[in-house]
Amino acid sequence: MDMQSKWVRFGTGLLTASALFLAACGNGEETEDETADQTPEQATEQDDTSSEETTDDETASGETVEITFWHAMNGPHQEAITALTEAFNESQDQYVVNEQGQGGYPELRQSIMGAAVSGDLPTMSQLTATDVPELASNDLLAPLSEEFLVANGFDEDALNDIYEGFLSSSTYEGEMYAMPFSKSTRVMYYNQGVLDEFGVELPTTWDEVESLGELMVEAGDDRVAMGLENGFEMEFETMARQNGADFINADTLEASINAPESVEALEFLTNLFESGYARTAGEDGFFSGPFGRGESALYIGSSAGVAHVEPVAEENGLDWGTAPIPTFNDTELTLFAGNDLGLFSSASEEEQRGFVEYINFLLQPENTAEWAMLSGYVPIRESALEDPDYVAFLEENPQQEAATTMLSYGMSSPTFVGYGEFRNALIDAMDDVAVSGMAPQEVLDNLQAEAESIIESNN
Repeated sequence: MDMQSKWVRFGTGLLTASALFLAACGNGEETEDETADQTPEQATEQDDTSSEETTDDETASGETVEITFWHAMNGPHQEAITALTEAFNESQDQYVVNEQGQGGYPELRQSIMGAAVSGDLPTMSQLTATDVPELASNDLLAPLSEEFLVANGFDEDALNDIYEGFLSSSTYEGEMYAMPFSKSTRVMYYNQGVLDEFGVELPTTWDEVESLGELMVEAGDDRVAMGLENGFEMEFETMARQNGADFINADTLEASINAPESVEALEFLTNLFESGYARTAGEDGFFSGPFGRGESALYIGSSAGVAHVEPVAEENGLDWGTAPIPTFNDTELTLFAGNDLGLFSSASEEEQRGFVEYINFLLQPENTAEWAMLSGYVPIRESALEDPDYVAFLEENPQQEAATTMLSYGMSSPTFVGYGEFRNALIDAMDDVAVSGMAPQEVLDNLQAEAESIIESNN
């Protein structure tokens, strides 16, 4: 494939991923540069002599190396990452991380695309899992093997302490290309008042959700048992995988989206909608508002959405909490979402080491716990759950605890080149069921054919 066609594919992938992330948030030397196919080490070795001398002189003289970090964090998240970055800069004198907000995620992606064309990429950037295969397939990201990380100062014990489901979120062709940072999982919000009114225990299975819906409909209750986001593709994929479907195999990229296990899961969801047991957010966009106003007994959304639910729920006097998502076919499984931090392949060797040192700092137990407390995301490392400040935080904020109980059985959906296009097709397929009333089997047969075409044409 020539470089021009690769660039067209890259640009299309990023634009598609941009639209996807906005829907969900509620996974340098390019083109004409002859070093584009080289590793960061090879590219550094073949830099011009003046460039090498500058780097050597700076290192020998003890001057600090600047690490440029682009991100899409705003508001409290911007304040939190600035505070952590300043703490890192003050903790040592070899590197200075210059974090630069690029606006929102669409603006960040546009910045990356422009910098890739001009050959002026930063050292590192915040990335979603959808970004990674598009960037890695165009040789713009440096692979982050265990050997590379440890050789550049990452604590091997820390690497083993990261939840496996997070480490697999940003892989391409068997290589990891970004380190997990801001991660969330799905949680079930519940209205204790409604549960008490109908005399039921907190549901732990989808069958129990259905039974609650039956009780509420029989009683003529205008509320629903379960609320879902307008985009409920994560709930469908989770239920299909809980039911034994492979969906898309991470190793072979073989799609089995229309397998009987997937069809059964979608038929179950469809029945909930048709029976009046569940509904989506509709004009509200996200279900945090309707749930907070007391319009459902339950609601499945992002663990990072607690901050959106809390003010509405408190305003309406709800007795509410969070719990693990229901099981389907008695299987515990949840999908992770969020973003990671990637190293661009144009970075010098000194910048590579600085990237690793910075990531190592961010993922120290007390720091990933601090980020979780400030941002609403979950800690990346298992040992962070034992951090005294985080333990105290969960005692004071029990709504944040359910997300941590699912970390041991969470997973990331496998990504691939064209993944953004596939996710859009998956979202459209859910609309075909919930809005257009198409039969689940027909919808999934169509999605299966589309997924096979996308994977074949891009991988």
